[in-house]
Amino acid sequence: MTSPHTLCLTVAFLLGLVACQSEPAETDEGAADTTAAAAPPVVEVTAVDYAFQMPAELASGWTTLRFANHGAEEHFMSLWKLPEGRTLEDYLSGVAVAFGQAYAVLVEGGSRDSANAVLGAALPEWYGAVVPMGGPGFLSPGRVGETTLRLDPGTYVVECYVKTPDGRFHGELGMIQQLTVTADSTGAAAPTADVDVVLWNDRMEAPGALAAGAHTVGVRFAEQPEIGLGNDVHLVRLPDGTDVEAVARWMDWMNLDGLMAPAPAEFLGGAQERPAGEGSAFRVEVEPGRYAWIGEPSGRTAELVVE
Repeated sequence: MTSPHTLCLTVAFLLGLVACQSEPAETDEGAADTTAAAAPPVVEVTAVDYAFQMPAELASGWTTLRFANHGAEEHFMSLWKLPEGRTLEDYLSGVAVAFGQAYAVLVEGGSRDSANAVLGAALPEWYGAVVPMGGPGFLSPGRVGETTLRLDPGTYVVECYVKTPDGRFHGELGMIQQLTVTADSTGAAAPTADVDVVLWNDRMEAPGALAAGAHTVGVRFAEQPEIGLGNDVHLVRLPDGTDVEAVARWMDWMNLDGLMAPAPAEFLGGAQERPAGEGSAFRVEVEPGRYAWIGEPSGRTAELVVE
């Protein structure tokens, strides 16, 4: 749990998710700007089985994605910024094919090491320049979540790779599309968080108790691994008798039943991976009960009690 005396430092790293300053910002001319920045605009995104319903173009800057799961299976939304000149077609023919080949090794009984070797050999060279830009975390059917993040101009791929009950990735079935983020800025300020989660490569710092009600969770990505899936965080409500480690195992896509709908717990949203040192936020409303923070890629968990 983040201690009170480190709160301001934690929040400062959240790229302004909570202001720990009282001085007005300086403009380019050096004069104090006393005009309050606008709140991030809200963009409606609907997930169905198996597609995203959303605008094809967004402005850059801080933006809130209100993500509604109207499907019968769990969904999430990861945004990947492509290198200049690359498109969705390049991603599908290079990255998606490589992951499909690696998963086929697992389906045929091969080891994780063998699958990772196939993946490393099949990924295109330009994949190293793909930037994870975050997005809404896992949501159970019927749930609506809000995740706020800062978008840079460029060409993106928007993707969900939950698996169907017969083991097919949602992206394979059409839940992947291209998004253009323009140079026009929203001009919005970062949101203010009342809960802090900090993600490291070997641990997660998160509160173990919350009051019932609505909360804005600020997430700081303190580190990201050099290779493989990056750190993220999702909030789940645990039904009576549910083993949190079973939920963590479900989050591992390399398990044959990993990410396969239906999930063993109710997912309430979260924040997908962003570059180290950056931040985002998500809003949740919780009732009394037993919950857990779940993080990829190593199945890190932290139980949470809501009173």
